[in-house]
Amino acid sequence: MHKLTLILLSLILAVSGCSAFVPPNQQVKAACSEPDAKLQINGGEIYTGSAELDVRRDKVFSYACLKPGYYPAQKAVSYSISTTGVMDFVGSMIFLIPIVGIFTPGAWHLDETDTRINMVKYQ
Repeated sequence: MHKLTLILLSLILAVSGCSAFVPPNQQVKAACSEPDAKLQINGGEIYTGSAELDVRRDKVFSYACLKPGYYPAQKAVSYSISTTGVMDFVGSMIFLIPIVGIFTPGAWHLDETDTRINMVKYQ
């Protein structure tokens, strides 16, 4: 009986905090409807037309599309708790250690990973 308890405890510890093992970044594709528009990611890096990059899964991701003759357009993508985050939360109700995973970026995911902004031309 003691051996079975030890094995079960070891298994619980091994699978607890799953979110802690999920990568902190998530791949995102951002695009403007105009292929030659300037695409600015999180107020920093500038690309042309579209970009595919890794961003933090526990932070709001935003980008803007700029082109002369068009209204500036921007979009923000929020994040929410992931399935592994929910499993960590539920697991922490049974055994406290999985709560560690909730405090890591792996417990979250971006709400959209393939985004596009339609730009509107000046009248």
